Amino acid sequence: MNLTIKRHTSTLAASLRCGIIGAAAMLAVNSAQALDFQLVSHIGDNYSYTLTYGPDDNMWYVENGNVHATIQLSGLFGVTSVFGPLDNDFPSGPIHDGQLNWTGSVLFGGAVVRFTMLDEDVGTGNFSTEKHVLGFTLVAPGTSPIDKISLDTNGFYNGHTLDDRDVHTFISGPGIPAIPEPSTYLMLMAGLFGIGTWMRQRQG
Repeated sequence: MNLTIKRHTSTLAASLRCGIIGAAAMLAVNSAQALDFQLVSHIGDNYSYTLTYGPDDNMWYVENGNVHATIQLSGLFGVTSVFGPLDNDFPSGPIHDGQLNWTGSVLFGGAVVRFTMLDEDVGTGNFSTEKHVLGFTLVAPGTSPIDKISLDTNGFYNGHTLDDRDVHTFISGPGIPAIPEPSTYLMLMAGLFGIGTWMRQRQG
């Protein structure tokens, strides 16, 4: 009798352990997925962004040959052109090369930028660490960054659970005309003063 009870107790404990481990694994898979697209540098007129995939297979897809993965930034100011991405940290091969096949477009007079992946069925593979696509670059002369640029992605999903991994949030980007440095105002005032002095001398 005691042996039977112990056996049932042991079986129940094992089942509970398996259930807890399974739930934890599912939670880990779901929580590990994290798509991110952030401004990493602003040098001169160039704003450079990095696309970050979480581990365990964030992917893009093309559905029936019509739906392409996109990364769109809205609420921008003064964007004249885009280029990149320039590199990534995926291993050499089809995945590495495929990650470079984004094409960028400037829309609505520089207020919107859209990067589109045109390749079909190019994924990220399965990696235990984050992977990055580097050098999505916006060229916006004479602008300053703000933190209210809308980021909207489409076509990203979890390769294991098929959960939607798209992002809709606010990030930094060119959003206002550049604010002159105080030294610029001083130079402008000195120049105006010099012109005024020269004109008075000519009139005198």
